[in-house]
Amino acid sequence: MGDLPVILGGRSVRAGKIWPAWPQHGEAERNLLQATLESGSWSTARGTRAADAAEEFAAYQGARYGLPLANGSCSLEAALAACGIGPGDEVLVPGLTFVTTAIAALAVNATPVFVDVEPTSLCLDVAAAEAAATERTRAVIPVHLAGRPCDLDALSDLCQRHDLAMIEDCAHAHGSSWGGRGVGSFGSFGSFSFQEGKLITAGEGGALIADDEALRSTAWSYANCGRIEGRHRYDHANYGTNMRMTEWQGAVLQAQLQRLPQQNRVREERARLLDAELPKIPGLRPQSGDARITSRGRYAYVLHYDPAEFSGLPVTGLVAALRHEGILAGESYPSLNTLELFRERRFERRLPKGAPRLDYAGVSLPNAEHAAAHTVWLDHRMLLAEPDDVLDIVRALEKIRDRSRAIRLRTSKAVTSAGRMFRAARRGRPAY
Repeated sequence: MGDLPVILGGRSVRAGKIWPAWPQHGEAERNLLQATLESGSWSTARGTRAADAAEEFAAYQGARYGLPLANGSCSLEAALAACGIGPGDEVLVPGLTFVTTAIAALAVNATPVFVDVEPTSLCLDVAAAEAAATERTRAVIPVHLAGRPCDLDALSDLCQRHDLAMIEDCAHAHGSSWGGRGVGSFGSFGSFSFQEGKLITAGEGGALIADDEALRSTAWSYANCGRIEGRHRYDHANYGTNMRMTEWQGAVLQAQLQRLPQQNRVREERARLLDAELPKIPGLRPQSGDARITSRGRYAYVLHYDPAEFSGLPVTGLVAALRHEGILAGESYPSLNTLELFRERRFERRLPKGAPRLDYAGVSLPNAEHAAAHTVWLDHRMLLAEPDDVLDIVRALEKIRDRSRAIRLRTSKAVTSAGRMFRAARRGRPAY
């Protein structure tokens, strides 16, 4: 029974073992939080802790300015607003990303236009972006998915030729670099998230980084209720809202940033170990790299998965089996064009009269849709473990593949049984 997957009654490859905890913290966070507590300056309206943290992070990524914000969704919205994107404008967004990348465009009353991704990198397809551009296109938001940078050479060229603002969504890419230059420093803005699952975290929080002082100042005004820096606090010259980070978050982030370089080195070493071992298993292929990627913040380790090599076991079944083995695995984001929000146009009030209205239900993004159903995402905290622990991921996948037909039959019966119980419950009869 020892070689059986847990889902079939066997013993877990992780029995008696635990993965590194996340988030991680220590005396540095405690000391900085204590100092913030005793300072009495808990808001960025009075203190400088959050501003200092954002400036330090911007310098780490190779940018001149950093702006602390409440979260990564706010930072994308503030960046678009600072670039003058608004009603009637179109914003190019990759189909494979978290929904807030597209919602940020709607937040400034612009229309998101979905663009397919490259089949192996899963990042924005630059040729497809160029084909999707119209006279209304004003911006593009490339997403460095799972920390894998997009082709920033081609994207920079595209934006220059079409006069587009590039706002890099770097929510997964803390510490990633392209050609020796930190991501987030190529476009008008780089947008980062510090939500709890990210590579550095304050529970929530976000930041914009930029090289243009005027753009930074405009974003600051938008995120500070339309104020102008240096003027009276009740002098509101522009439209804006409150997107400020707290000093508590700034304190935690200052400590978190101290750990990031070493953590990223460990993650990359463990990722290389998986790069060498996982392709030996038929049906598995890591997300592609690029020689121009000089560092890679690993928000997740993403695997392309071919169910045909696992007896037709769907990705949902593979993820379930991995979780039973103690492997921290998850499924991909859905392709944006498949979400009800867009297919049923449940955002219409965000768009003014005369704005472009797209038929999202008719949009086809074959690469994004395929990736959503054929990739497995492995949690970055496992990449902080010792090498032999990381190899448990390989052992679990080998064991699951060997018994994939039996797992498929077991999980399909479970799904059928669950569906039968659900239908019976809706008819008001007992589900047994």
